Amino acid sequence: MNLLLLLILGTIWGTSYLLIKVILVDVGPMTLVTGRLALSAIIIWALLRLRGTPFPRGRRLWTAYAVIGLLNGALPFTLISWGELYISSGSAALLQATTPLFTILLAHVLTRDDRLTWSKVLGVVLGFVGVGLLMWPEVRQGFGSSAMGMLAIVASSLCYALSAIFTRWRLQGQDPTTSSAGQFTMGLVYILPLAFIFERPLAIRPSMTVIAAWLTLAIVCTVVAYIIYYELLEKTSASYATMVTYIIPVNGLILGAIFLTETLNSLVLLSLALVLCGVLLVKSTGPTLRTKVAVSVEQ
Repeated sequence: MNLLLLLILGTIWGTSYLLIKVILVDVGPMTLVTGRLALSAIIIWALLRLRGTPFPRGRRLWTAYAVIGLLNGALPFTLISWGELYISSGSAALLQATTPLFTILLAHVLTRDDRLTWSKVLGVVLGFVGVGLLMWPEVRQGFGSSAMGMLAIVASSLCYALSAIFTRWRLQGQDPTTSSAGQFTMGLVYILPLAFIFERPLAIRPSMTVIAAWLTLAIVCTVVAYIIYYELLEKTSASYATMVTYIIPVNGLILGAIFLTETLNSLVLLSLALVLCGVLLVKSTGPTLRTKVAVSVEQ
């Protein structure tokens, strides 16, 4: 059942990069994220109301939602949307596969869930070599907009890795739908004023295609996807849940090539192979590289 949920989640999130690219034709990145989070929050609070779920209370719980709203909502959503202004949707999906690489490194230091092994270290190295290979043509020309767009996607992966570990620590045992509602609400609190400061959200005139993509992104790729994601975090480990990024890049590259005529050259395919091999090794088991936890959040 966990594997099926992982496959469904990977398919949904792999589609989100295509949808974001479509929406950016008429909408700025911060406005995109604001609409995504606002609609998602409204839908999920309505679902909670229909279920009769009590409103979550307590400073500690809402502090956790504030952290998750930033690390798993407003910040990575904005970084991805901004990054896709300058790079293809397929490249964004591929670079997002660095999430489990960051997660295993952070989890080894901060938790007792996942321990580094020599095979996992090799996987991390291979994964980042693949990312470096993809970025090299842009970086060697200087840190222009394309290189910065790629770095923004990588930074979003780091945010997701931190969020996965923090969520399993602070929100374990919480209702996944309620956690999603708290995350979307607090993410909206961060991004809404920024959208009005840096963009003009009330002046946009999106086409029907963009509106349809926006609704799909909010309802399916956000509400439905995050309920599944929190369910996986509850039932498995942080690294297992972020293994969804093993599926995302393949789906994202294929959809970008089919619907946006994005190029799948040998460099992209080699980078994909290295990243996926790295992620596969990160999932493997073996003798631990070290046995003591330097810092643990599970005290």
